[in-house]
Amino acid sequence: MSPEVLALRDDITTFFRRLRKERADHKLTPSQLQALAHLEREGPMTARVLADFEQVTPQSIARTLALLEDGAMVTRGPDPADARASLVSLTESGRRMLIEDRERRSRWLAEVLESECTAHERELLFLAGRILRDLGASGPAPGGRG
Repeated sequence: MSPEVLALRDDITTFFRRLRKERADHKLTPSQLQALAHLEREGPMTARVLADFEQVTPQSIARTLALLEDGAMVTRGPDPADARASLVSLTESGRRMLIEDRERRSRWLAEVLESECTAHERELLFLAGRILRDLGASGPAPGGRG
């Protein structure tokens, strides 16, 4: 593995840790926020499908959903396709939480980009972001789950 690849991975990790610190004071974990975001993007789904999206065990997503349901961020309803399953849906409260969280992080990012980067650096970062998004969406990782 090249030192540049290792450094890039560490740099991305450091940045995302800092970005996570900018979350709103809602006490939700990154896993809970990610589950809410999947429900927002994809719509209602079963816990099993959500576990697959999150690449976690059904037991893990069950704990996450129980906490979100206790906080009125999600609701469960019957699944018309499978009477044994229920569909998990994002509530308006959960949607507002996501919006508030994203707005706070976006404000921080806009401020730090403006104050710490030149216009050229910002353009490079925007380009790098598009490349990273494409790499992240390019299918299953070699030797791993997709």
